[in-house]
Amino acid sequence: MIMNSSRIVDPVGARICFLVRGFDGGGAQRDAILLANELQARGFPSAIVTLQSSGPLRGLIRTDVPVVDLGNGRKRRLALAPAALRRLLVTGRPKALVSSEAAANVLVVLASRGLARETRPSIVLREVASPLQARTGDPYWQNRLAYRLIRFAYPRADLVLTLTAGARNDLISRFGVPAAKVVNLGTNAVLTPQMRQRIEQLGRAPQPGLIVSVGRLSSEKGYATLIEAFAQLRRTRAARLTIVGEGDERGNLEALIEARGLLEDVSLPGHNPDPLSIVSQASLFVSSSSHEGLGNALIEAMACGVPVVATDAPYGPREILEGGSLGRLVPVGDAAALAEAMAATLDQPTDSAILQARAAEFSVEKSAERFIQLLQGAGIAGSAELTEPRVETTVSI
Repeated sequence: MIMNSSRIVDPVGARICFLVRGFDGGGAQRDAILLANELQARGFPSAIVTLQSSGPLRGLIRTDVPVVDLGNGRKRRLALAPAALRRLLVTGRPKALVSSEAAANVLVVLASRGLARETRPSIVLREVASPLQARTGDPYWQNRLAYRLIRFAYPRADLVLTLTAGARNDLISRFGVPAAKVVNLGTNAVLTPQMRQRIEQLGRAPQPGLIVSVGRLSSEKGYATLIEAFAQLRRTRAARLTIVGEGDERGNLEALIEARGLLEDVSLPGHNPDPLSIVSQASLFVSSSSHEGLGNALIEAMACGVPVVATDAPYGPREILEGGSLGRLVPVGDAAALAEAMAATLDQPTDSAILQARAAEFSVEKSAERFIQLLQGAGIAGSAELTEPRVETTVSI
């Protein structure tokens, strides 16, 4: 990738471009990076297009995967991004442009409006969670605008990929996306070879009574419910709770921990670059979210062989846990039910080998295979079209 203040050069002519807003640590961004890396390794020339090229996830990108920075080192406002992206589409002409996150998805459709279908790339949108669930905490006016934009943009894409069947149903029934355009991937790029190696290195050494959860300290993760459930559990048995992550709910959670007299039993250690080192020691992993896609943390815990309990949040946990057969599901926000499920799982844990076998379905390799199959099955591209690199192109922005 070569850049100066006014031009973008794409030296490899990527056939598949992934658009992300930035590299600040979101799950959708991580998934796009891992998928681009795997496709590049398999001989499908790929690139990552971004509005902001800095951030902690930047280091995950393979050195041979180019990063096309539409912001030229500065954070480009979404309102100004369609024109820059459109110029890239016209000149670079990848075979497929794949975006994730609702804002980026709408941006891609706007940028491609009016371009002849024969000359523009296929527009593929990835939706990691149902828009209905992901925006439940936003103001009404903001949701109203977002839903209108989604209803306008998503039906105009060539293909919309969801991670869960529930999200697919929402897009069809509530947002008017034609059913033929919406396909459930049913998998996610979670487990990498490096992660599997780390899990093997750590081994399985559970500490009795240690309960762990991993995620942002934000309201949708339901950690207040988890702490209330743990307080009930703690009345009947010795246990400890560790919630790994950082976020703007820290103050409220710390106050709740103190109010429930749990200062000696609950810890909030903050962000950990190696959360598996803590998860692998747990006797139980809990996902307490109010809504969730194919949650990375839940899958990673299962890959470690750790028994799990999850809220029945739309829609990922139920699909990951195969309807509850691999881990107990409880109603969202029900602390008493969560406490009961935690106690029952500590007493009768699911076999680690069964959990690990299910987690293996969410590998980067299997996600890439499924992705390519869907592109080819939808008639977007044949194998030769995706593997033949384009010549070098230059885009003025």
